[in-house]
Amino acid sequence: MNRIVVLLIALVVAGCASHEDAPVNVSGFDGQAVESRAVNTVGAASGPVTAQYLTERYLNKANMCRNNPSAPAFLCSGVLLRATQHSTQFHFWNPNPAATGVSFSYLRADAKFSKLVFGYNNGFIFYPVFYAPVDKVDPEILCFFPVDGGTDNRGEQGCGERPGYPSSRECQSQGINTAAQYIAHYNSIPSKYSLLCGFNVRDSLNQGATTAFNEAIKAQGMGGTFAFNTQNEFRLAKWAQNMGKTLPVEAVFYINDVGKAGAQYDQRDFKTQTGIWIPMIRITLPQTTTANVIFQFIPDDQAISS
Repeated sequence: MNRIVVLLIALVVAGCASHEDAPVNVSGFDGQAVESRAVNTVGAASGPVTAQYLTERYLNKANMCRNNPSAPAFLCSGVLLRATQHSTQFHFWNPNPAATGVSFSYLRADAKFSKLVFGYNNGFIFYPVFYAPVDKVDPEILCFFPVDGGTDNRGEQGCGERPGYPSSRECQSQGINTAAQYIAHYNSIPSKYSLLCGFNVRDSLNQGATTAFNEAIKAQGMGGTFAFNTQNEFRLAKWAQNMGKTLPVEAVFYINDVGKAGAQYDQRDFKTQTGIWIPMIRITLPQTTTANVIFQFIPDDQAISS
């Protein structure tokens, strides 16, 4: 209910603004700033503002959203990103037709990692559900793995068991509900990649999803070098093809000069196909556990300015 009311307020404020594509900040009932903007096809917030929002969300180590125990922190904090491989054969926002779900990673000050999956160098970022523009869909968030779950080889849309490995089935179904229990599980399995369990964080669990996610984030932080050097993984329900206009795409990103060309192509392609301009954000991943992620908007790197 809170989200609906806040978004209605955002629409009213946006309707009175002189520039429809400007971001609108509205306070939620707990005083938390809510990012929103008018419904339009012009594009996202300005590049510098997007980099600022990403930084603020990255640093926000919330344990719930809007003081609601049934609202997990990923709905309002952190950075939900998907690494992609540049190709002219498909649009970056379309899921693999053969996949059962869509994999993302999650960056936050207490959920850091040093590289992207498969050594990729660019990708795109989704708005958190509570901050997405009101004309966007909310793909369902299914489960979270403190380290990459190898979800392409699992059942239940990537959240279930890898065939033949009972240790890989959902954490809660194994009685693994806390970070300490997960680390015991983690330490008991020599080959960690894809044989560990994932936490169910579906909306239907309500407060259980919030608790599970908080414990999973703690577990990632307790995972040592392997966890830091192996990105975490969110699994989202697969959406239909060619939904660029209604997906909550906040930005494309790149982590180095190798990825810049791919991000530039994706920025142009998204504008061509949807009419929406999104910024390119440079993400500098930490190479030590004490370093933080850096989000930058670099005007000279943009393929198109609007």
